[in-house]
Amino acid sequence: MLKKSQRLTRVAFMDCFSKGKRIHATYSTSIISPATILQCAVVVGKKVSKKAVTRNTLRRSAYGVIERLVKERPVQGMFIFVLKPTVAGISRAALQTALEAEFGRVLN
Repeated sequence: MLKKSQRLTRVAFMDCFSKGKRIHATYSTSIISPATILQCAVVVGKKVSKKAVTRNTLRRSAYGVIERLVKERPVQGMFIFVLKPTVAGISRAALQTALEAEFGRVLN
């Protein structure tokens, strides 16, 4: 999990969501907005799964991938990652590699 200072606040989230640049991929949509520090959020909607346990597991997995990528290289900006319903149909290992590839492209 990211530090509290690296997570988006409600006001920053709304600002980034409305004004940010969107990048669409197979398993996620990334919304990017410039900033001087790193702030991230992961959104997993009910279209992905009706079960909160599944959504929270996917969200924590995504935060884990982001945390590993951020430790490898310094990143600046506000990022919102919205996971798509196609994410629910793949295995955990495939999910990790797919998210690493998609988030890695965005976080560069």
